[in-house]
Amino acid sequence: MRLRARFAVALAVVALVLSATTLTGFFLYRDAVVTQEREELSRSSESVATQLDTVLAEKQRQVRLWVEAPSLTDYGSISQVERLSSFVRTTDFSGASVIAANGTMMALYSDGLSVDEQDRIVGGQFGDRAYFQRAMAGDTYVSDPVQAETDNFIVTVSTPLYEDDEVVATFNAAFHIDEGDLSSIIRANSGPSQRVRIVANDSTVYSVGSVPDGQTDVITADKTVAGTGWVVSTTTTRAAFESDFLMMTVTQAVAFGLVLLSLAVFGAWLYREFIRNLERLHRGFGSLVAGEYGSTVALRGATEWTELEGQFNELSETLAQRRTEVVVLNRVLRHNLRNAMTVVVGSADRIVERTDEEETATEADGIRRRGESLLDLADHARAIETSLGARAEETVSRSLDAVVEEVVTTLAEEFPQADIRTERTGEPAELPNGDVLLVVLDELARNAVTHNDAAEPAVRIDATVADGRATFTVADDGQGMPAVERRVLTEQFVETPTQHGAGLGLWLVNWLVRWMDGEVSVAVDDGTTVTVTVPCDSDPALADS
Repeated sequence: MRLRARFAVALAVVALVLSATTLTGFFLYRDAVVTQEREELSRSSESVATQLDTVLAEKQRQVRLWVEAPSLTDYGSISQVERLSSFVRTTDFSGASVIAANGTMMALYSDGLSVDEQDRIVGGQFGDRAYFQRAMAGDTYVSDPVQAETDNFIVTVSTPLYEDDEVVATFNAAFHIDEGDLSSIIRANSGPSQRVRIVANDSTVYSVGSVPDGQTDVITADKTVAGTGWVVSTTTTRAAFESDFLMMTVTQAVAFGLVLLSLAVFGAWLYREFIRNLERLHRGFGSLVAGEYGSTVALRGATEWTELEGQFNELSETLAQRRTEVVVLNRVLRHNLRNAMTVVVGSADRIVERTDEEETATEADGIRRRGESLLDLADHARAIETSLGARAEETVSRSLDAVVEEVVTTLAEEFPQADIRTERTGEPAELPNGDVLLVVLDELARNAVTHNDAAEPAVRIDATVADGRATFTVADDGQGMPAVERRVLTEQFVETPTQHGAGLGLWLVNWLVRWMDGEVSVAVDDGTTVTVTVPCDSDPALADS
């Protein structure tokens, strides 16, 4: 996608995001307020539940303390009745009783009952009551609220009475939920728009506060009283903060209009200041890549753009001049060098043929070899110019097997004394830059032979294909490639007067492998092994043949 289109899409996306943000801002704020209110209700319910649990634990402690008096199991005695009445008068409990192990009520004292009513209850059977059964099992137990005849809910706290470490009876104390500490705690946390309820066995046993009639959009938070399993339910409505929602909507609408206006102005400035200049630079660099050196660009805007315009145009003119210089120099140098060296080599050959002096023949042979080396240098220069100057679509595709076979055949003919071997593994493959790779492998193998002092230098060329990559190894049994040559082959090496390669061959390999998006590595151990990996294509036609 073009930069201009991407810029337009980016602005549109930003505008859409801002629109969506503004549109949902009210709802997000509303949800945040609702969440905050829900958290407040949750904290309120948790506070009430914790306080209720503390009060109930204190009541259990009071009941356990009073059972230490032996008079509670002295059935029918005055001391037993006085103990029960004293307990009721000095605590928040409204009644107390003792039930024998067989479930018979043995004693009772209650502020809400007359003497005759108490006498009528005493002697009754209460063995089926849960609070009695739990106390007989050894627990200090808080019962679920039970609705009395007066419609009040009563809670009973029971604990076992022991004689000789054996439970012989239970001491039971009752209190009204709507009286004492529990009701004070609940009322303190309720309000005009907040209701607090105590729920036990799915029934509301106590409720303070109210929610206005007709309110359906309410928020509720429930917390459980740890010691009893009762549920504290706190409820409120959302009407109290509806006005905040409206104010938030108006504020965001105004802010959205300002942001859109700012975005439009900023977008126009960005396009004029950056996009247009980047498009001009893009076209300019495209011209340079296409080899149209000398192309110029005209940039507008800030000082930096003006400076960049001048630098680009200067670079373009410099490249045009350098190309002309290199082309002329390369052509003249190669042409003159080859012509001169051809004469030198030919003259050296004639001297060797005509002289009988061994020393003269030796010196002439040295001149000939040096001339041939310079001819090879001219060939390398031509190969570099031809290969690196080619476009990807201009390179010739070759099969992997054909490349390896041609390299081996050429070397065997040129160096009959060398032991050239090859091994091929993996699936058939087609090399998109086969002609370029042919130059690389030929140069590596030729370098391995010519720099090996052995009488019969050995070179092994292996090729394998896996996962869309072709890997070639060129191994020899020579003395090992020098470190500086290895750096030329594997790194972006910059020559210095004291560190430089011996020729153009390894530079050629480095440049061509990188040009093919390949990799090259060198290992030296009892010889030199150079590994080249390049992309390749599977060849179904070769695989089926």
